[in-house]
Amino acid sequence: MKLTKIKIQNYRCFGEEQIIDFDDLTAFIGNNCSGKTTAMSALNCIFSNNSNDRILKRSDFHLPHDKSWNSLDHQELFIEAVFVFDELAEKDADLSAIPVFFKSFVVDEPGGTPYLRIRLEASWEKSNNIEGAIENKVYYITCSESEAITESAKSPANRKDLDQIRVIYVPAVRDPSKQLKNTSGTMINQIMSKVNWSDESQKQINDSIEALNQSFLAEKGISVISESINSQWKMYDSDSRYTNAQLRFNSTDIDSSIKNSEVVFSPAPMAKECSIDELSDGLRSLFYISLVDSILNVEIQIKQEMPSYPEQLSFSFTPPVLTIIALEEPENHIAPHLIGKLVHNLKSIASKSNAQTILSSHSSSIIKRVEPENLRYFRIDSRHDTTSVRSLTLPDKEKLSDQYKYIKEAVKAYPELYFAKLVILGEGDSEEIILPKVWNAKNGDTDISGISIVPLGGRHVNHFWRLLNDLKIPHITLLDLARERDGGGWGRIAYAVEQLIQYNPEKKSLLQSDKGTISLDAMKKWNVSDNMDLWIKWLEENDVFFSSPLDIDFLMLEQYKDVYISTLESSEGPQLMVSEEGKKHRNKIIDIETQGKTSLPEYTERIENDVHSTLKECGGDGATYSDEQKRLMIWYTYFFLNRGKPSTHIEALSRIDNEQLKTTMPDVLCRLIASAEKKLKETM
Repeated sequence: MKLTKIKIQNYRCFGEEQIIDFDDLTAFIGNNCSGKTTAMSALNCIFSNNSNDRILKRSDFHLPHDKSWNSLDHQELFIEAVFVFDELAEKDADLSAIPVFFKSFVVDEPGGTPYLRIRLEASWEKSNNIEGAIENKVYYITCSESEAITESAKSPANRKDLDQIRVIYVPAVRDPSKQLKNTSGTMINQIMSKVNWSDESQKQINDSIEALNQSFLAEKGISVISESINSQWKMYDSDSRYTNAQLRFNSTDIDSSIKNSEVVFSPAPMAKECSIDELSDGLRSLFYISLVDSILNVEIQIKQEMPSYPEQLSFSFTPPVLTIIALEEPENHIAPHLIGKLVHNLKSIASKSNAQTILSSHSSSIIKRVEPENLRYFRIDSRHDTTSVRSLTLPDKEKLSDQYKYIKEAVKAYPELYFAKLVILGEGDSEEIILPKVWNAKNGDTDISGISIVPLGGRHVNHFWRLLNDLKIPHITLLDLARERDGGGWGRIAYAVEQLIQYNPEKKSLLQSDKGTISLDAMKKWNVSDNMDLWIKWLEENDVFFSSPLDIDFLMLEQYKDVYISTLESSEGPQLMVSEEGKKHRNKIIDIETQGKTSLPEYTERIENDVHSTLKECGGDGATYSDEQKRLMIWYTYFFLNRGKPSTHIEALSRIDNEQLKTTMPDVLCRLIASAEKKLKETM
């Protein structure tokens, strides 16, 4: 039995119905106040063992953004949990959940997998009570999900059956030490109090406790204290039921002793045992999760024992059929190097037949260790104060396996994009260095602005667009125009237009002309010397920008050539063998250019070679580039093809102060930043 989805409507920040799908392990992600805690609380409202968690208040009902409680007379909410029973199709599976819920099963078709619908319905009405009148009831829904729910399809769900589904909710602000001790209501107390003690063991333990207490009281100093306590007490109270007050070393029976039991740790500093109270907050949190894991293991053993040894059971209770661990921000108090182990253990809990795990997190270290398919993205519409929940959209795993693997690994590598107010997609490492620098020069730190810059590696930008569009995260893209490179120029423009039309079919009208519909396949073959400016301008209006004419490395080198050259040591820089007076001499390119020797045949040949290197195999001859740009390709080859791009950009940018960068940055980057600023204002 596993939870497969919940449906929430009009509960706190949830307005219109939202459906959240679940896996064995499911992670809730999103910004603060986006509804992650509310979704966990919704499960608690139905299945918590603590009756206080199931009490609804007026504030639990969604208040529409254009209403006040004074203007609202009535509101209704529902929370529905849907469970599936895949164990029916498995061999030797645990079928203990079947008898409990069998009468309420729903099957959509002959031979279909049965499922269970448990629904909390509640209503609020204005009344003389300041909180209003609140009514709620939990039902089994016995009709298909595709059918309208009628009164005849509702049957009351009794609490005894619902207790077979246990939700353990661990809030972000927590005191794990309360749960780690054997006190009333804790998990460890619930299971230890159900141990089946043999009569012989009980007698031996009780006798030992009595002997220990007698030895304790026989000590002269203890006897003096005990007699003083007793005599003084009699001077204060004469109730015959409590005449004698005796000091005891331990409890009087086995049940009292169990309540005093605790976990200790050794070896410890100072060569003594260490109690739970002496652990750090992080270790207490880790041990609490470990304790949950331990008890789930014990409950599995209890279930295995029941059919095999019905007369010799170790415990006198039947465990819940399903435990759902809802853990907020598991990274709290945990050292970074333990995060991997923590996630591994949470996955281990989720893999048990009697458990599922739900976690919420703002930590990139946590999220990148969770499979993207298991993430649920929460977003709040600030204009209407309502939450929406989305699963991640990935390429088809079977049909597009390469794209699927790439996008999956990319989103795991840059999980911060989920929390961004705006994502800027760039081609690669260079954009990841340059874009934050130019943004900071004008607007301050990208982190403060809520911007995430994610490199694409030049691949599958369409899948990133689909992902971000589905999650409704604003985004801007900076691509290389790569003019005269194979697939570049018109090929890049046609690709961007094609993908935009997929998301917004209305833009297809752009392909209409006096001569009919423009073919994107034909566009890819248009003459590279044709003017691309109109199409580039239209794409910029749709948040797709191009580093023109080649890429961002060439763009920056063209704008700040002297700065990049200034980063070189005297022994560095491109060189050339030149024939002079019948002898060959090694000359620096910078010397040849500054001395006006650019007519040398060796220099001309070097330009041709580096144009070929820059535009790569199957590329053009540089006909659309100016003479100055072709000369620049010598430096491009040296800096960015034969040397490291990141280190080169970092060194050069360190020599440009913010004021200079702000006034001299390339025009396309100015336009990109202006578009980003506009989008950020729209999200406020």
